[in-house]
Amino acid sequence: MTNAITPLVYGLLIGKSAEDYNLFFENVSKQDNFQPESIMTDFETGTIKSVKDMLPNILHRGCLFHFSQAVCRQVQSKGLTAKYNEDEVFRLNVKELIALAFAPLDQIITSFDLICDQFDDDANDLVEYFEKTCIGEPKRSGKLWNIHDRVAATVPRPNNSVEGRHNAFADRVAISHSTIVKLGEKIRREQSKFEVDMTKILQSHDIKTKKACYRKLDERITRLANSFDPTQLDQFLKNMAANITLWTIFFSSFLSQLVHYYVMYYSQNKQILTHQFLSFNKKKN
Repeated sequence: MTNAITPLVYGLLIGKSAEDYNLFFENVSKQDNFQPESIMTDFETGTIKSVKDMLPNILHRGCLFHFSQAVCRQVQSKGLTAKYNEDEVFRLNVKELIALAFAPLDQIITSFDLICDQFDDDANDLVEYFEKTCIGEPKRSGKLWNIHDRVAATVPRPNNSVEGRHNAFADRVAISHSTIVKLGEKIRREQSKFEVDMTKILQSHDIKTKKACYRKLDERITRLANSFDPTQLDQFLKNMAANITLWTIFFSSFLSQLVHYYVMYYSQNKQILTHQFLSFNKKKN
């Protein structure tokens, strides 16, 4: 059976502070002897602190998509967008920074030093940001954003499946000035569809699987990770970087958001994938 991911909990939060998330997890923990093996989140400070406080014995990993997105935003904010588009070497080096997430934890520092030597002076600000935020900052140390163990265990690396569901749901719930009642009804209808999937899982049926191109990408990444050779570190990073696509780098952000929407997903092997997204946009003037 494929590793199925289905919604487990829906919640509306009034903010993004650790206290808001603490309240959420407190209520979830009261249900059904809630004991996940791991949790995957984005890198919001409030989320990280809350997971540490409320789920201290649970393996916590960051989402690869959001890790990549953070690097992309820095490329933009440092004025390196044109360089990324036009300079193939620079583009590969940026992807190698993200490829660090696939290297074994004890190889991160050595790998980072290798990559730094390949950047020219124009990228000093980007490299300094990455070193301070991802290498030296405790809250985002490699233990959080490194996913080598997840690849080896063939469990989800990013929240892509969650993102896909959110995008589809957002399209179906595109309402200006929505009320809690309207949102609740939309969620109830959405969940009724997932109940069918849950029944199929319990009956040992496969539910919708990934497209062939994504399955092949997963297979390539898993092979690369499992064949890691510390004596071929530079080649490993280049090979992994070649399988990373940062097509989201120039996507503009949505309009001002109105409702903070939080969904927790539960996969077949007790991996918890959480993600926050803001589904309703303010009406254009």
